Amino acid sequence: MGAEVSWDQNTQTATAVKDSIKVVLKIGSVSPTINGQIVNLDVPAKIVNGRTLAPLRFVGEAFGGTVEWNQASQLISITSVPTSGTPPPKQEIKVHFIDVGQADSIYIQLPENKDILIDGGNVSDGSLVVNYLKKQNVDDIELLIATHPHEDHIGGLPDVLDAFIIEQILDSGYAATTNIYKEYSSKAQAEGCTWISDNYQTYTWGATSLQILTGDQSWGSNANNYSVVCRLDTGDIEFLFTGDAEAAVEDIFTGTLEAEILKVGHHGSTSSSSLAFLNKVDPEVAVICVGTGNTYGHPHQETLNKLQNKSIKIYRTDLNGTIVVTTDGKTFSLSTQKNLPTPVAPVITPVPSNPAPTPSIGTGKYVGSIKSDKYHLPSCRYAQSIAPENQIWFDTEEEALAAGYTPCGVCKP
Repeated sequence: MGAEVSWDQNTQTATAVKDSIKVVLKIGSVSPTINGQIVNLDVPAKIVNGRTLAPLRFVGEAFGGTVEWNQASQLISITSVPTSGTPPPKQEIKVHFIDVGQADSIYIQLPENKDILIDGGNVSDGSLVVNYLKKQNVDDIELLIATHPHEDHIGGLPDVLDAFIIEQILDSGYAATTNIYKEYSSKAQAEGCTWISDNYQTYTWGATSLQILTGDQSWGSNANNYSVVCRLDTGDIEFLFTGDAEAAVEDIFTGTLEAEILKVGHHGSTSSSSLAFLNKVDPEVAVICVGTGNTYGHPHQETLNKLQNKSIKIYRTDLNGTIVVTTDGKTFSLSTQKNLPTPVAPVITPVPSNPAPTPSIGTGKYVGSIKSDKYHLPSCRYAQSIAPENQIWFDTEEEALAAGYTPCGVCKP
């Protein structure tokens, strides 16, 4: 409502002032005052989880608003008229793609101190994310989204859960057996807030909405495909956040997907960003969250070529650092922390269709290449074509998946 609020711990009293209106509200009392005049309440104000809760109709009407209740839709509406002659403040929304290296962390900064965090980077990024949010004056987080249980997405969330009050947590509901998932789960339970799975929800803050596009699909053991995918609608400007969702997930989306800004799936891997999907989204800007010199070869040149062929402007956290998109719902602007030159694309020699088998070097049940994102059985013809110096071995499928690899479609490990 635009009032300045102060709190007196000794008297347990909240005082709110706006223009010539002063409201004094004492916890447990049903007799607050407006400019010194006592008003009777049906129920008193109270403290819940460190927040002062007051009857909404009283607060709305005290500062000149009109409060309406719609029984059919279970919706409360408060209409506030700004002071005559004073234009309403410009409502800016900022989306921060935080540079956490080969990982994801996205902070959505809404008006009126409403905050959304999507993922928290690796374990080592926890303090970085917390400090970044504190520099943006984040007091609490209205919605925390953990897209899927890989370490490069939930690793920093235990630190975030320790540092801030979280009002609601949303994730895919897909659990992992890793230590970091167990820690995240334990911290989420200890937070004591609402903790739910994605199920096509829509969240609304004023004229801004966040639509969850994923729900109850089953993707076997491929954790990437359980990623929570969501679309932020600020008016004429939309954002699409995809986590590590791959082409199989992209194929199932129906309805409106257009977005001016696309967070490219799976760090620019070839497993995501199919041409059909890019045609549906039709973005102006693509943001790739990726680490410098990562061993996965992200972003893949094939994905970059698709984006460039569609004249989509590409930004990357390895080259541009933290990327911030600012919008008023009608236009948007973009700022970057740095601007390094784009690396020259390497020359890739095609692999023969029937390469001669080579001995497998290393130990483990599954093998991948540091230059791709697939893992194979050692007997697979593609596994046998991996140069020894490029081999990376895994004892379990979970270990391979946690490292960002996906199963080969030929040997089907």
